[in-house]
Amino acid sequence: MAPPLSILLLYAATPGSRTLSYQRGWPRELARHPRFRVTGVDIAGHPMAVGARLAGLGLTRRFDAVVLLHSVFSNGRELHWWAFDAVRRLTAPKAYFIGNEYKLMPEKMEFAEQLGIALLVSQSESPRVHALYRQRLKCEVAGIPNTGLDPDLFFPRRPRAERPIDIGYRGLEAPLYLGHDEKTEIARRWAEAAPRLGLAADISTDPGQRFTEEAWAEFLSRCKAQLGTEAGGDYFEIDDRTRHRFHAWLEDHPHPTLAAVRQDLFRDYPDPVPIRIVSGRQVEAAGTKTVQVLMRGEYGGYFAADEHYIPLEKDFSNLDEAAQRLRDDALCDRLTENAYAVAHDRLTYAKLLDRFADRLQPLV
Repeated sequence: MAPPLSILLLYAATPGSRTLSYQRGWPRELARHPRFRVTGVDIAGHPMAVGARLAGLGLTRRFDAVVLLHSVFSNGRELHWWAFDAVRRLTAPKAYFIGNEYKLMPEKMEFAEQLGIALLVSQSESPRVHALYRQRLKCEVAGIPNTGLDPDLFFPRRPRAERPIDIGYRGLEAPLYLGHDEKTEIARRWAEAAPRLGLAADISTDPGQRFTEEAWAEFLSRCKAQLGTEAGGDYFEIDDRTRHRFHAWLEDHPHPTLAAVRQDLFRDYPDPVPIRIVSGRQVEAAGTKTVQVLMRGEYGGYFAADEHYIPLEKDFSNLDEAAQRLRDDALCDRLTENAYAVAHDRLTYAKLLDRFADRLQPLV
């Protein structure tokens, strides 16, 4: 077996990442994976101090690779000035886990280009998405889900019969320029239907009601079932042209509807490239043996309708039927066992990091 790769690991433990379990999970899991020897640096501090530390590490240690996790540049760029220059000067091959592949894409492409990224890790496993990245950056591209399963944290803490919440959900409303409002609608429709269906529900898209990683694991094990949708959108773009058009369009449409957005921005859109991905929410729910009611989709090829989850049609025409299926214990047992097996066989951080190591090793 090859010796562990010595990597300089960069991440940003910002206050905003407290409710994003994957931004906490990746640094922790990389540090304990046997194929890596990790020197981790939290870049969330002052750029001059971070830059000085990075420059010192570059002079005193030889690294096989530099790994920049999603939190380095996801909702915003966290690597600035002296710190950025210190990383740019490092000669080891660099891998960048790109996050939120629907906004600030020109800035992220320039960031990757200036750093000389050798391996871009996308949350998408779509060949069409990867081809656009390769064309723009002339680098290697790998597709790895944005969240793995930590079995020590996400496990079935109590039997389904002892869980007090029938159906739960936490999600953030997605911008309409993604081409859909599924996260908003699934929360609204089920919250409205739950009293009529006799379901005890805990459903919210309020950012203030999101959980830390540990609290999220506990919440999942208090829920018999979870709602969910594929993450991502229907119009992947490296230049953010539709995002910019949308914000300009908002000036004349201060109260936008999805129908209006589709009519004005997407009606004549040529050959769209979707970027629909499995969410960490599904991976973690599978690990806790929580039944999943998901909008029908591919979920990266990991979870299939009627095999791993109860499918919900995107027009909600089978909502009552899906709720009735939640009362079928034999069905729920089969779905949760199947999803649990997928999460453990294919989606633990350990398995995902093996995939990453396999792609990184030839570049070292």
